[in-house]
Amino acid sequence: MNGLNKQVNLIIKDRVLRYMVSKQPSVEGIVDYGEVFLDADIIEDGKLINREAFLKVLETLVKENKWKGKRLAFCVPDSFVTIREQLVPKELTKEEMRSYINMELEESIRLPFSNPVIDFVIVGEENNQSKILLFAYPKDRMADFVQLFDKVGMKPVVADLSALSIYRLYSHLDLSSQNEHLLSIQWGKDANVLTAFNFNKPIFTRYIKSSLNKSDWRWSEDESDIYWVGEADELEQVRNEQLVTIERFMDFYQYSVMDGNHQITKMLLSGDFPNLPLIKKEIEERYNLPVETMEKQLSGKIDFPSKYVDVLGLAIKK
Repeated sequence: MNGLNKQVNLIIKDRVLRYMVSKQPSVEGIVDYGEVFLDADIIEDGKLINREAFLKVLETLVKENKWKGKRLAFCVPDSFVTIREQLVPKELTKEEMRSYINMELEESIRLPFSNPVIDFVIVGEENNQSKILLFAYPKDRMADFVQLFDKVGMKPVVADLSALSIYRLYSHLDLSSQNEHLLSIQWGKDANVLTAFNFNKPIFTRYIKSSLNKSDWRWSEDESDIYWVGEADELEQVRNEQLVTIERFMDFYQYSVMDGNHQITKMLLSGDFPNLPLIKKEIEERYNLPVETMEKQLSGKIDFPSKYVDVLGLAIKK
């Protein structure tokens, strides 16, 4: 990717769009970044509610930043992402596997929605069959966004998952270890996304919507950030709720996903929730496990808030 062919990289949240513009897929290749606040009625749990309002936001961004004709990579909203292991006949080629998966949808392969966009990677063998990791997302949800990106003159070329983008950056910074059982915690203002990784692959993911009233997040022009206008003890209550959810996720991973043979050995914390350093301290004390963040490794290489690590991971995708 040369400097004339810059790429826009976009993360879609319920209350904010975050972007980076890259001239090459590397940490050093970032030339611009920023975020735009979204009104509460535009996107709900990752679903586009108000197409016209979202279109206006995109049109303004494209016009102000001269993005027309630019390539676009984006992460689909996390709320509908499904990741699961699946066994398929071993003798099939990759294209035949794709046909087999499509044929078996609604039969042996059941998803929580119909008409999915699917992708997969082969991760091993089991019972003389190929074991794959299947990624699925509702096609109509993705089409809603792609149509609007096309309409404003951008060229969508990559649709990714935020958990994979974060792990890509984690691995790029040489923080990953193949044998570790890593829990990626994306602690956001609108939701938490928990994803377990082993052998550099996502094994299991869960999206947990925040119980906070999202209209109590307001935009500050001075701070260029969203801040909380509700009661302070509500933030503390949600922190405690999410810590309990993390514990349940870890137990499920250990006893149901890993049959009691393995457990989470390390955590990776990212997100835009207020006071993440306090959350990091609470997690370390509660679980007695190492908790990694990526700010230290990025220090000196790039200068922007840590809430951008997911969009940076998307920008370095080759």
